[in-house]
Amino acid sequence: MTRCPNCNFPLVLLEHRRKYKCSKCSKLFKQKEIDDKDFVEFKKQQKKELEEELEKEFKKRRRVKLTEEEKIERRKEAYRKLRAKNKEYYNQKQRERRAKNRDEILEKRRAYYRKKKDHIAKKQKEYREKNKLVNRLKHLRNRQKTLALAFCKFGVFPF
Repeated sequence: MTRCPNCNFPLVLLEHRRKYKCSKCSKLFKQKEIDDKDFVEFKKQQKKELEEELEKEFKKRRRVKLTEEEKIERRKEAYRKLRAKNKEYYNQKQRERRAKNRDEILEKRRAYYRKKKDHIAKKQKEYREKNKLVNRLKHLRNRQKTLALAFCKFGVFPF
């Protein structure tokens, strides 16, 4: 709907005169001028809507910035996929690397175990003590079970 440039009131088209007339201020405007202004405004509105639509589409497709941890995780995942595809090739390469650097690998392993020897011994001792305690509890439970059965059978404790 076309509006008056002065008072923003709706215009009425007088077809026989090819002019628009404002009902409020009674001014006449050429049809061509008003239609041209309306067309320009319409085109601006369309352009604005199209830009907004394109911006939304661009935001959908825009890549999200990844943190360093996420980048590392993606690289690892890509490497896993590549390794799964070419499993035999990577296994062959690994065998060659191990054969070539066998002494170095063994020395690193020995150094690691020398360094961790005390820690490993401590863990083993804790494991043994825990097992002793568990076995002692099992023994006491079995003893309690035999006493309970004897009490049920004879009606008195057998000691």
